[in-house]
Amino acid sequence: MYNRGGKVWVGKNAGLVFLEEDWKLDRLPEDLVEEAGLLGAEFELLSIRERAELAGYFMGDELVEFICKPPLINGESLHSDIYLAWEENGWLSSMENSSEWKLEKTEAGFYSLAFPIDKLMPLKEFPFKYRTESGVWFDPPDFLPSQVESLPGSSNYLFNPSRTGRDILRFDIVKGQHDMTVEKWLKYRPDNLGYSMSGTESCFRVFAPRAHRVKLNIHTKGVEQQEIINDFEMKSLPDGTWEFREEKNFENACYSFDVFHFSHPNNQDIYSKRILDPYAEACLGRNGPGLIPRETKFEQKKGKFFQTPKMCDLVIAEAHIRDLLQNAPINLSEEQRSGFTGLAKWMKSEDCYLRKLGINAVELQPIHQFDSRNKDEYHWGYMPVNFFSPASDYSTSARLAQEECKQLINSFHGAGIAVILDVVYNHFGIPNHLLNIDREIYLQTDDLGILTNHSGCGNDLNCDGEPVKKMIIDSLKHWVLKYHVDGFRFDLAELLGIELLKEIESELKKLNPNIVLIAEPWSFRGRLPEKINQSGYALWSDRCRESLLGFVSGEVEKEEIVKLMMGKLDVENCFPWQSVHYVESHDDYTFIDRICSDYENGGLNPDANAMKKATLAMVILLLSPGIPMLSAGQDFLRSKRGIRNTYQNGNVNALDYSRLEKYQSIHNEIRKIITFRHSPRGRFTRPETFKKIEYSSDLLGGRNILSLTARYQEQKEEFLFVCNSSNEDARIQIPEAWLDGKIILPERAGLSDELKLPAWGYALITKEVI
Repeated sequence: MYNRGGKVWVGKNAGLVFLEEDWKLDRLPEDLVEEAGLLGAEFELLSIRERAELAGYFMGDELVEFICKPPLINGESLHSDIYLAWEENGWLSSMENSSEWKLEKTEAGFYSLAFPIDKLMPLKEFPFKYRTESGVWFDPPDFLPSQVESLPGSSNYLFNPSRTGRDILRFDIVKGQHDMTVEKWLKYRPDNLGYSMSGTESCFRVFAPRAHRVKLNIHTKGVEQQEIINDFEMKSLPDGTWEFREEKNFENACYSFDVFHFSHPNNQDIYSKRILDPYAEACLGRNGPGLIPRETKFEQKKGKFFQTPKMCDLVIAEAHIRDLLQNAPINLSEEQRSGFTGLAKWMKSEDCYLRKLGINAVELQPIHQFDSRNKDEYHWGYMPVNFFSPASDYSTSARLAQEECKQLINSFHGAGIAVILDVVYNHFGIPNHLLNIDREIYLQTDDLGILTNHSGCGNDLNCDGEPVKKMIIDSLKHWVLKYHVDGFRFDLAELLGIELLKEIESELKKLNPNIVLIAEPWSFRGRLPEKINQSGYALWSDRCRESLLGFVSGEVEKEEIVKLMMGKLDVENCFPWQSVHYVESHDDYTFIDRICSDYENGGLNPDANAMKKATLAMVILLLSPGIPMLSAGQDFLRSKRGIRNTYQNGNVNALDYSRLEKYQSIHNEIRKIITFRHSPRGRFTRPETFKKIEYSSDLLGGRNILSLTARYQEQKEEFLFVCNSSNEDARIQIPEAWLDGKIILPERAGLSDELKLPAWGYALITKEVI
């Protein structure tokens, strides 16, 4: 996720960027402005004097100069001496010997006091303030971040040796282009974007219909300090694209676009932005440049897709590549533990955790190129900057990202595991290349021209516009055809809208009829309409998540869990598999931490009852119709130490495989449940329709005893599930009709007329049906 490094102050037509340290001539000021939902141009450092008048000082090579420009009092200039007050002079509580701290008035009208830097050694951060002899104190400007409130209502300037005077920049705010042409282009779908080659001719195309000019840059091939070695003016075409063609093979070259726009509708000032091609199939990082695809040693077999399980048969593990690898018990280099190659190697081993767990699908957290600033930065991936490129941070070399990503997917397929990608098509990361191409075409704005924020990330893609719809569909097809991805989970899918989701389903099923489509059905704007249940999408079930937590916490009645185990908790569903049942995902607390929320470190060291509750919840999840999803490590009680939001905390998120040994019995129990679910006998847990299963509930009665019978119509076997949802052991009378039955989960001795269930225990009993 994008790490801040300063703050932005916004005026009417211009603004200021306050950095946390001196500017390194990088893109950080633009990043901060874009993160604030603004489009900025003409970034310029304040002069030393301008900066000092705002922040109170500047540092030279040998001197530190403190500067005060006092405010007007009753419309008149101050006629009084001004002094520097700070801890070293006791804040001038006594004005004796104060002359050393007196500022001299300059011809320019401000007051100044200079010290040799040696006088402040060792350099460290400290508060200071200006005052008059009569005790009038001058506060720093309200909008100045480099200040500290020492007392309520009283703020001091803050000296920071990391801010010498090159830390505040001004910029112009670019207003939206609210002209009539935007409506025209929002209804148009451009074709053949990005780089392509026909015969011996190379072609570059980008959709920027309202740009003043676009230039193609060809860069040096090195990763560091990219230099432009050639640039070409691109031609504007009637279809809104800019194009460059040449009889030349650019394979393995690096490229970017410079897009030029008018700053304001009513003037001729022009600004430019360097962008990563939205259709680049590989790139060197979040800033670009893009990479021209090259022939790889490894290619997926065209048209030969992995045999993806039916939706009703899926058992999913949600996983993050680096969380899996950081502590993985396999001999890997540090580089391999960072990405595709390490996981591909581990997947080939029968001792791989995911293989041993028995799942048949993995849902990988986003692997599109995201906005990390360097390869070592831990990132969840939910801030994409390109929808076609695999994340270069997960590759041994950006030029090998495509090949290594394909090898990883192939290794999952070799282990019999389908690959579902978590994809983010509702907002964009930093740099916001789409914002810099055309704000109104690519991003959603409100009636005031301000970017909407229903994603919670500051900018929402304009999924109502045809160009964005086309880009999303092209991206999905790219991942299916070139990487043989088996499915997608759509982050905050409500923001894509029902019509686009239906079109995605139609287009992808033309390529692979077995494609897996999963939607997170909400956003900060609302939920998807019930019409989505008439499609082929499965939806994350927050009802399941909260109901199971409430059940094992004693706050939800067993009737809700009976509905879950009959596949009818989400009443809108047309099919049982339209619910993805889960109690834990990457977001928020782990399930064991929620159960142990009263503990200082959450579920790091759960007690016996907490372990039983977590196990029972997973068992119910896996025996219920629908698509069960476990978070990687959940089966060995993964804990994030009671921390809710860990999106930047790689060490906390990394799977601790010592817990797999510590809680081996729970892991083994969950493996057995998964194996049973996959088996022919477990068919009743994964019906395709509601018509195939006959249920009967509350056979045994009792407030804390949940019981449910289930029979798949085509089987000569009936199952009775019973569990004890209390902290006390329970003795349950078994009906005569079930005395000839057998307990198959968990494995135990034969069945008698009385079943003893421990606190939070369960049993799955089977009998033959004649």
